[in-house]
Amino acid sequence: MHLLENPIRSEALLAITLDIKHRFYASSAEPLQHKELMAAAERRGDHDLIEAFHNHSLGYAESGGSEDLRREIAQLYGANISADNIVVFPGAQTGMTLTAQALLHGGDHSIVVTPSYQSIEEGAKLAGSEVTRVALSPDDGWQLDLAAVAAAIKANTRYIAFNDPHNPSGALMSLATKQALIALADEHDLLIFSDEVYRLLELDPAERTPSMVELSMKAMALGTLSKPWGAGGTGIGWVVCQDSAICDKLRRAQHIYAVCFSRAGEIQAMMAIRSRNEIITRNMNIIRHNLDLLDRYFADNADLFEWVRPKAGGTGFVKFKGPLTANELAARSLERGILVFPPSIFDCEEALGQYFRIGFSRSTMPAALQAFKLLIDEQRVAWGQI
Repeated sequence: MHLLENPIRSEALLAITLDIKHRFYASSAEPLQHKELMAAAERRGDHDLIEAFHNHSLGYAESGGSEDLRREIAQLYGANISADNIVVFPGAQTGMTLTAQALLHGGDHSIVVTPSYQSIEEGAKLAGSEVTRVALSPDDGWQLDLAAVAAAIKANTRYIAFNDPHNPSGALMSLATKQALIALADEHDLLIFSDEVYRLLELDPAERTPSMVELSMKAMALGTLSKPWGAGGTGIGWVVCQDSAICDKLRRAQHIYAVCFSRAGEIQAMMAIRSRNEIITRNMNIIRHNLDLLDRYFADNADLFEWVRPKAGGTGFVKFKGPLTANELAARSLERGILVFPPSIFDCEEALGQYFRIGFSRSTMPAALQAFKLLIDEQRVAWGQI
């Protein structure tokens, strides 16, 4: 069933259609305020951006993203990436979906690493591609099984898609695994789509490896302003690729489906990127504080929960060991206005039916955790554990 026919599997649709008090699922960073961006630009002396914001045209911005924005985005990658390698989309979800539409056709086959963000798989299916899933397992720390990827390759395989840092587990792919995956893809002439929206949120920066797009001519990397920066309201996402022919296809798809962007959003995005050290440091402080709270809570309740500390991003996949399924626990949480993402969101009940996803990248997380704690304490009484 496609995403549009099954809205319960869309994180965004699920969140906006429910009356929730505690967004314990939330994975994007603490939302920025426009006045914060303006103040930071003033401190840096970026009067060009301040002037541009107050006096920009409301005509169409450049299709594929204005050049000044693409130059700023390119600074997030290695020296082999320039503005010409960046295609801007109105948000990351549009970017990943239109990339699949531009590159895949009926009769193609794709390999999708799961569990993952839903649109990675659904985008390939909507493009007419057959999909084979390669599942990650908690038994080996959610690491990619290259042998399983190799076994899934068919004569018509065109595309391998995954996210790294991983949503929902927060695991990281090692440089050695990336290089081995690239070698496998090159051997079979496959494209690689790497959803990297949580990149720059590694708990240990020493574990940050180069983007897939820096390592391979046939790789594409997805980025967005929503996750590390908390600026999803700019409506800016992007796909990076070294292959100019692929970039041309992506620009055509972007123009047909989305035309252009808000110039105000582009300017705000540039302000955020120029403030990246300050913003990401703040957001990492929130994440580390919240992870300390989660570490203590799950350690104190180890009889009910199995918790592996994430290495990056703003999400964690928690195993529930209690008398309910994770779907049932999520439903009871929702009755109390607490939203976590059950395994049904990731369509992985068969293998990971006791896992649910939480988010910890916002300052509202402690209140959500406290509400969840009260719910679990009440459930313990009902289960006769207290």
